[in-house]
Amino acid sequence: MRTWWLLGVLLLPRLAGAAGPWPAEAHTRALKLTHLDPAFARNMSGACWNPSNRTFWVCCNGPGLFWALVADGAGGWRIAANAAGVKARWAADGDLEGICQRDFTQPLVYLMDENGFIKEFDVAEFGVTKLRRQWDIRAWCPQVNGRGPEAITFVPDEWLRRQGFRNAAGQRCVSTNGMRGVMLVGSQIGGCVHAFDLNATNSTCTYLGSNLTARAETADLDFDRAAGRLYIWHNLGPNDLEVATLNSTLQGRQRKLHTVAEYRGPRPGNLEGFALGPGGLCLITDDDNAGNEGVVIYRHFKR
Repeated sequence: MRTWWLLGVLLLPRLAGAAGPWPAEAHTRALKLTHLDPAFARNMSGACWNPSNRTFWVCCNGPGLFWALVADGAGGWRIAANAAGVKARWAADGDLEGICQRDFTQPLVYLMDENGFIKEFDVAEFGVTKLRRQWDIRAWCPQVNGRGPEAITFVPDEWLRRQGFRNAAGQRCVSTNGMRGVMLVGSQIGGCVHAFDLNATNSTCTYLGSNLTARAETADLDFDRAAGRLYIWHNLGPNDLEVATLNSTLQGRQRKLHTVAEYRGPRPGNLEGFALGPGGLCLITDDDNAGNEGVVIYRHFKR
């Protein structure tokens, strides 16, 4: 459940092991949001950004909770609420470690349960948990001795085509099961990023294979659909952020994603969630809430 520090995203190439400095303000100057909910004080894990409704999503691995955060109009952030005052806070079973959305215009979110399930929730009604479907990925991405799949992000077919994404057999591929893209899942075991073509109408899926990354552990993923860059958060040592493209090459018998850059996080610690927002925003979660930084927004992140 540990993720290490977050790193910035300049698109200059760097060799693995030669991480650049954190490209945003110091963590002591970042905006702390931990006060927004008592549950933010422990076990905060994944995060993602929705550019359509300008919402940060965050989740917690124990107990299984997730929230929607929006700007408060005064330079800060708050938990979203509907006209009746019901907050955008959902309680769900499971060890929720990652969160993403497929279609930014639809009220559906996808949670990575480290027990080995991708779960789809309907979030149209605030506070009412509606599990629509789940996909069992334990055969390909298991949890072993408390370590397993922690990260999830969606990549549209457009970018799979443009960057020449390849399956385990080395063949260029896109989705065929109705999702119009694939779910990438990052694992703590070996740091691999696994690709799943989920069925849009039932709980079956097609496994497309795995790719090595620059590090031996992965705790969060965030795909930038504007620039076509995959951000891979590695919670090892000081924390590192890898920037990669979807094309890959063989390294031994396994494919490896092309690393564009690496950056060191703002500080060491159990940082597990990472999400890029607009205008220099990025959100980081700390599973241990060190320094009361369970949920923090940086406002000067340089891509």
